[in-house]
Amino acid sequence: MKTRIILLGHGSQAEGGNEALAEIARMVMETGGLDVSYAYLQFCKPTLRDAVGEAAEGGVEKILVLPFFLYEGNHVLKDIPGEVETLRAEYPDVSILLTKHLGVHSKLAEIVLERIKENISF
Repeated sequence: MKTRIILLGHGSQAEGGNEALAEIARMVMETGGLDVSYAYLQFCKPTLRDAVGEAAEGGVEKILVLPFFLYEGNHVLKDIPGEVETLRAEYPDVSILLTKHLGVHSKLAEIVLERIKENISF
C-alpha cells in the first residue's frame, strides 16, 4: 500500500517563515526512507487540501497527517480533525489517518538543553 506522511504546520506570513517545515520533511524522508511531504493550515501553500489532493491523484492509498504542533489548542483539537474529516469524505478511497501532535516529549527537552548549551557555558 502506497503511503505518504504529511507534516502539517501552522503556516506563517513572514518571509522565509515556512522553510523549516520543508527542511524537516526532507530530513524525515531521508532518514526514515519514507514518502514525506508538508502542508500548512493557514496563510500559505501548500494547504492540507492541496497536499492530500496531490497524494491521492498520485496513487497514494494511505495518508498519515502529523500535526507539527507543540500545544493542544483549538487547531489541534478542532480545526485539524475537522479538516481531516472533510478530506476523508472527499477522498473515500484513501485512508487518511490523523496522528497525535508533537506535544510534550523528552527529545524536545533534549533540544532545548542543546540550544541552551550553545549559548551558555556550564
